[in-house]
Amino acid sequence: MSRSITFVTMLIAFLLAGIFSLILAPLTRRLARYFGAMDVPGGRKQHAKTTPLFGGVGIGLVIIFLLYVAWNMGWLQGNIRFEQLISIICAIGILGIGGIIDDVRPLPARIQILFPALAAICVIAGGTGFVQITNIFGKGGLNVVWFQWSAISFPADILTFVWLLIATYALKIQDGIDGLVTGLAVIGSGLVASISSSIAYYQPAIAITSSIVGGAFIGFLPSNFSPSKQFLGESGSVMAGFLLGVLAILSSAKVAIALCVLMIPIADIMIVIGSRMRRGVPWHQGDRSHLHFRLLAAGISPHLVVLLLWGLSATAGILALSFQTRGKIFIISSLFAFTVFASWISSSLAKKRGKSI
Repeated sequence: MSRSITFVTMLIAFLLAGIFSLILAPLTRRLARYFGAMDVPGGRKQHAKTTPLFGGVGIGLVIIFLLYVAWNMGWLQGNIRFEQLISIICAIGILGIGGIIDDVRPLPARIQILFPALAAICVIAGGTGFVQITNIFGKGGLNVVWFQWSAISFPADILTFVWLLIATYALKIQDGIDGLVTGLAVIGSGLVASISSSIAYYQPAIAITSSIVGGAFIGFLPSNFSPSKQFLGESGSVMAGFLLGVLAILSSAKVAIALCVLMIPIADIMIVIGSRMRRGVPWHQGDRSHLHFRLLAAGISPHLVVLLLWGLSATAGILALSFQTRGKIFIISSLFAFTVFASWISSSLAKKRGKSI
């Protein structure tokens, strides 16, 4: 497939995914109301009215359908094996089922994590995983397949499993302000599509797959941006990070690009967990100490908070496209430092305004 045809196909896939997702959103809102999958305000939840969940249900259905169509059109063959495609579709189904259950009747955290874990195992079993990682101290890559028995690769499969869970929860935990996670999913998939369609890393199947994912999320954004008509729900919030993690592996393991999108959420998780441990509260207990809540408490409007975090992630990712390994490490380190500083200064401003974190 020539690059010109690839660009046209990417555009078609993106537009179709966006249109289908836009159409399905009102239907999934009705389903959410019918099954009682509603997010009631109160506690750490800052929205003002009861809001339907199930946003991820429509997104997942669109992605599964268009991946099936793209494969049968021959758009994905070459860079993606059939076993990989089936495993990714099954993983989306697992996340969707787990999300629907949790949206209707909230599950404890120890049960919630079983669905992303099972989805990660499914993707690994389908043959998607790390083979080597970049050597930051020199040229070339470091082989991470030290031992292989049947379909099991050690420690590659463990690294893949951990990475997928980190990517999943990095975005899931950010789903506390309208549109933030949806937009980050669009940005991340867009960056992967860009690098996969470039001359240096030309992988048309990955570029088209990323376009489908990005289109499905951007089609939902009008329903999710403040004031939100519908939330992603558990399925959508875990699907966003999970699929970005999968795309990063598929696109020649360009994890550094994904990290530029995920670094602020990852750093935020580390800061929040450290704070909870110092205060002697369970590390997994939800509260309003995440960066986006701190920024809101400091007096920044929800729209500005979302645009700020979108802008930083997009800018970092775009810069990383043209940087070598050490440049990407500098960007990631800078994002970490920004998160630490922003968390501190926003907390200080919130205290001056008499707002508790």
